[in-house]
Amino acid sequence: MENFLDEIPDEELRGERVTLRLLHEGDAPALFSLIDGSREFLARHLPWPAECTCVEDVESRIESWEIQAQMANGACWGIFERDTMQLAGVIILGWIQAAHLSASVSYWLGECFTGRGLATDALKILSHFAFNRLGLNRLEISASVTNKASQAVATRAGYTQEGFSREFERINGKFEDHVRFSRLARDPQ
Repeated sequence: MENFLDEIPDEELRGERVTLRLLHEGDAPALFSLIDGSREFLARHLPWPAECTCVEDVESRIESWEIQAQMANGACWGIFERDTMQLAGVIILGWIQAAHLSASVSYWLGECFTGRGLATDALKILSHFAFNRLGLNRLEISASVTNKASQAVATRAGYTQEGFSREFERINGKFEDHVRFSRLARDPQ
């Protein structure tokens, strides 16, 4: 696509409660600590926490996100609590399809950061950035049917439930259905 960006801009995105910043290798120790401190909590709805057993595993993930950002096909931002600038979680823009101006979004918070509106603020900020700065038209979120908190974040951020994806993801050895949400650039803010 001729007008699409060559890479994802490395700029801070600020909201009411959080600041989003692309993650870099130096963030790996803090991110590993956050994952390790919330491992059981995260493993309830996510398939990857068992794969992050050391800082080097996290560094590898960050490196792949940096490469995706350089190729403009995805990126991972740290969600930093605005008051303390403490790393609270991540939000990922993935599978950017330049020809279709669409992408997927995923997010998670460390257990001690939930219930404060941080994920909702992060999703609103990233959605605005994706539509207005990157020129995307459609964003999609998929959340486990058992993850009511993630579904509520999507709804509060203006996403519309579209349907279900049967056995979408394998979590803890069991296939789980997911609820699919989307938001279009033309949807009301």
